[in-house]
Formats: sequence, C-alpha cells, structure tokens
Amino acid sequence: MITVLFILLGFATTAALRGSSADTLLSNARQSDLVSVLDDLAQREARLQSEISRLETSRETLLGGDQYQALNEAKLRAKALGLLAGTEPVLGSGVSIVISGNLTASTLIDAMQELRDAGATAIQISDSNLDVRIVANTWFSTSPSGVTVSGTALKVPITLSVIGDSSVIVPAIQIPGGLVDTVGSGGGTVNITSADDINISAVVPMPVS
Repeated sequence: MITVLFILLGFATTAALRGSSADTLLSNARQSDLVSVLDDLAQREARLQSEISRLETSRETLLGGDQYQALNEAKLRAKALGLLAGTEPVLGSGVSIVISGNLTASTLIDAMQELRDAGATAIQISDSNLDVRIVANTWFSTSPSGVTVSGTALKVPITLSVIGDSSVIVPAIQIPGGLVDTVGSGGGTVNITSADDINISAVVPMPVS
C-alpha cells in the first residue's frame, strides 16, 4: 500500500515539475484548449481522491476485518503490484496508439508520463516484430531507425498498447503540447483506436535470487 502511494506521489511530483515548463505554451492556447486542460486536471484530481478513499477503506478492512477479508485484499494488492511491476500479462479495455514519422526518446518519455497521469495501468510498446513492457525503470534512447527501449531497438512505426479509461486517455494525449501535438509538429502522425480487448502480453522477467 505504501509502495503504491509513493508511486502516485512520484507521478504527481513529476507532473508538477513539467507544469512549470508548459506555462508559456498554455498562455498562447485557445480558450477551448484551456478548458480542456482544466477539465483533464479536475479528472486527475478526482481519480487520485478516489484512490485515496479506496486505500483508506482497504486499510480499515485489514485492521478490523477477519482473516478471509485480509487474504482477499492481499491478493488484490499483489495483482495490482504485479501490473505495476510488469510481471503479469493483462487484457482489458483501453487504447491502441500507432505513431509514425520522426520519433525521439524525449517525446516517448513525455508520452509515458501523460498516459500514467491519465490513469493508464499497463503499457506495452511494440514494432512489427518486438514487444516491450513499460515499467517504472524503463529507459529510452533515440536510435537511427526509431527508438531503443530498455536496450531493445524498435523501428518506427510503433504501437502503444494502453490499458485504461479511453475517455480520459484520449483527451490527455490530445491537449496542446501533448503527444499528438508534438509528433504532428515534427511531421509524424498519431492514430488512436479505442478497444475493449487490448492485449498486453510482454512481461518483465522476475529477478533470480
């Protein structure tokens, strides 16, 4: 539970640091774009408040519930941590994002933050041959033919498979200065498809003790 709270705090802190560099961009945005950004921030706050309430309820259950309740809660937390660590495959609703054209590591890093802020619970990045699971310690670099993800070179076009609420994720990557805007300004394209059966099969191997 503490680990999850630290992860949420880390994402929130990173988003706050990025926000200062986006002031100039937002000052030149249209009123409709600003309304969209504010609505997105309000939704993020509501999700975080909901998560806090859920964690507090879980804590009360563990402290005052019986052994059966505690065991079920432990299983749910283990599954959630498995998704965060990328050690388990996952199938669920979300979006498929196909990116073509010029793509840099910095653009992908920003995209990962946008997706996490929008509530994505699992992310996989793929080209025509390889799949890589995105976790907390994933790193990116730019390569001549595309990008390198944690040492695996991927060729553009690439596909991001994202598990999460598409009604929140899609607007989050379409805001001014977001993924769609950044890739488009470099001459690339971003195609987004919502689906109920997004399959994330890549996993991170468990460490061998």
